[in-house]
Amino acid sequence: MSSNHTTIVSAPGKVLLAGGYLVLDRSYSGLVVATSSRFYTSITSPSSSSPLISPSPLGSSVLPTALPSSSSAQSSNGTQSLTLSATSSDETQHSSSCEISVRAGQFSCQESTWTYSLSFDDDKGVQVEAIGEGKNKFIEITLTQTLRYVRARLAQDIGSVQAGKELRKRSRGIQVVVLADNDFYSQREQLSESRLPPRISSLASLRPFHPLPRPIHKTNKTGLGSSAALVTSLVAGLLQHLGVISIPSSSSSQSETLHHTSSPPPTQSTSTTSQSETLYISSISFGLDIVHSLAQFAHCLAQGKVGSGFDVSSAVYGTHIYRRFSPSILSQLMNSSSSSSSVSSSSSSLLISSLDPIEWDQQISPFRLPSGLRLMLADVDAGTDTPSFVGRVLKWREAERDPANDLWGRLDQANRCLEDVLSRIAGRESASDYMRELEQASRNGVGEKEEGSDGLVGLLGDAKTALNEIRRLLREMSDASQVPIEPPEQTRLLDACSACSGVIGGGVPGAGGYDAIFLLVIDQPGVIQAVEDIWASWTEMSVCPLLASQSDGGLRLESLEAVRGLKEALER
Repeated sequence: MSSNHTTIVSAPGKVLLAGGYLVLDRSYSGLVVATSSRFYTSITSPSSSSPLISPSPLGSSVLPTALPSSSSAQSSNGTQSLTLSATSSDETQHSSSCEISVRAGQFSCQESTWTYSLSFDDDKGVQVEAIGEGKNKFIEITLTQTLRYVRARLAQDIGSVQAGKELRKRSRGIQVVVLADNDFYSQREQLSESRLPPRISSLASLRPFHPLPRPIHKTNKTGLGSSAALVTSLVAGLLQHLGVISIPSSSSSQSETLHHTSSPPPTQSTSTTSQSETLYISSISFGLDIVHSLAQFAHCLAQGKVGSGFDVSSAVYGTHIYRRFSPSILSQLMNSSSSSSSVSSSSSSLLISSLDPIEWDQQISPFRLPSGLRLMLADVDAGTDTPSFVGRVLKWREAERDPANDLWGRLDQANRCLEDVLSRIAGRESASDYMRELEQASRNGVGEKEEGSDGLVGLLGDAKTALNEIRRLLREMSDASQVPIEPPEQTRLLDACSACSGVIGGGVPGAGGYDAIFLLVIDQPGVIQAVEDIWASWTEMSVCPLLASQSDGGLRLESLEAVRGLKEALER
């Protein structure tokens, strides 16, 4: 009996805590927080289709002997060379095409399974053709562009003809299942059917990866960045499964510390051990950076525009301070590509050069929320669809350039103040009285900093002041642009929550609107209970909590047994 080769990759959701709108402009940065809720991609194929060269075992401190320098070497610009040879018998016993199926595991198989025919013609490159009537542009574009990239990488080492044969061999029999933690989709209907109140404890009692009754396009999302997490996990899963990159495992501390660097990985070290460790870490870091650039491209192509990219960046790197990449990096590639499933192999060099991490200029600054604090999230159903606000805000900024730039400058200063004070709070975590002071503040309340106050209580007051100032400036921008970034309904809800003891502050994430809020609170049961009581009794809008909190980690490999409910969901 033949066994299967399986790869499982997950990427977190996101919350843009500070930097809404400003993050579109490279002159400014944003604080993006990864969530504990994640999007999973599971890829399975017959073992005979697995890569001839496997990635380094994650968690190993040295490069294994299974990766000799003649087969996998670090090039001068940081890329990993893939010197491979396809098996001659394989060339004659298989056809020039194969099929890949992708299924969204929480939805009806009939409506949420997409099958693609892959062919690897020497002249037309990789062709991906959907079989059947159903379409999912995010999956189809991501699959197409990732396979294009893999073939282009292989062709650098073994030539275009052999690359097509090798990729066909590796792709044969691949089956993909994508699953999302429950928080990515509204669970109001599931709670109602189970006669459960909208509480965090109720959400925790639902089965993981709960089946959803409606098609994807009719299912309400919660704004955690499902499309970015889907694209990122699918790109990473395919690259890992096809043997192109190594990414960190869920047990590796590197999954929470590796971030984009514009410098090529070191190629020399003073000792064999340190050189091996450096090469291993460099290989993983480069792999994450490749996933980032390729996922940004696929996500932009599917959306039809080059966005800020903070959602994809968070899906790869986790929580951080983000300064966007220059849109011009993708201009030529976007212009030469389309959602068409047939792409000429002549564009391979453009694909490789455009996605080379060395050419990307985004800035990723590691960040984390202090221990003892918790991010609380809520899905708000105000009975109104939030329109796209970005175009209207940018139009206002163009028309009122001087006052708009002044406001953005003040908002940027408030955002930086929040980042600074949260970092200073994190710097006090080692103090013996840190947790005691937090617990005391959760009972006494957190007020805006008063003259003469200092220590942890003073820093918590500074954080409250910064969050309130960010909200005030966003309301000022709402009035000036006539865009309801923090509409009055949300203001009343946030004010009521912020008055609770232990609540530092909150806001509307990202572009704002009616559909979500976040709160930063001291992580004590009494504080969480008080907030939930307000949400449950709120009548102006329907408020449902999310189970998610903050998470530092980004993209990672998963073990099937380590993720609660994943095995059962994949077997459904």
